[in-house]
Amino acid sequence: MNHLNFKNITTLDVRPILASGSDPLNVILNKVKELENGFVLKIINGFEPTPLIRLLNKQGFEAYVEKIDDFLVHTFFYKISDKALFVDTDLTPNLEVSTSDWESKLKVFENNIETFDVRNFEMPLPMHSILNALNNLSPNSALFVYHKRIPLFLLPELKEQNFSFLIKEISHTEVHLLIFKD
Repeated sequence: MNHLNFKNITTLDVRPILASGSDPLNVILNKVKELENGFVLKIINGFEPTPLIRLLNKQGFEAYVEKIDDFLVHTFFYKISDKALFVDTDLTPNLEVSTSDWESKLKVFENNIETFDVRNFEMPLPMHSILNALNNLSPNSALFVYHKRIPLFLLPELKEQNFSFLIKEISHTEVHLLIFKD
């Protein structure tokens, strides 16, 4: 980190966004897209954003994490190459899942559904816990997840691991996911 120029830091505190119940991913990706060469994005958060670090690393960014205390973490992102960066700023999936699609897929896995509730988990535990549950999922089974928001960081990971998923938004504070392999 000592080779970075601290005069070129853009700071983004995502704690108020998270406290409002929203996901800051698109705000972060828009800030990253605006970063000029030689500039650093400093994210202020209450936890180490491991999924974000992995996502941006794939986009050509390096990260440095500075844990201030148990409730304050600074994560610095900077480009490690001059390659053109393409970050998809609209990672929100298509939520046009019809009730019949949802119900028919539930019937397919009717006797092979494991349920998992991550609504009360602190970030980033929901994503880590879901991925761990998927590693232990029985063949030909589905994982039914109760979540409090659409897990935008999780979705690319699911696709990368060849999982399919359906999302049913119940309200602005409750989302159901059905995750499975076809």
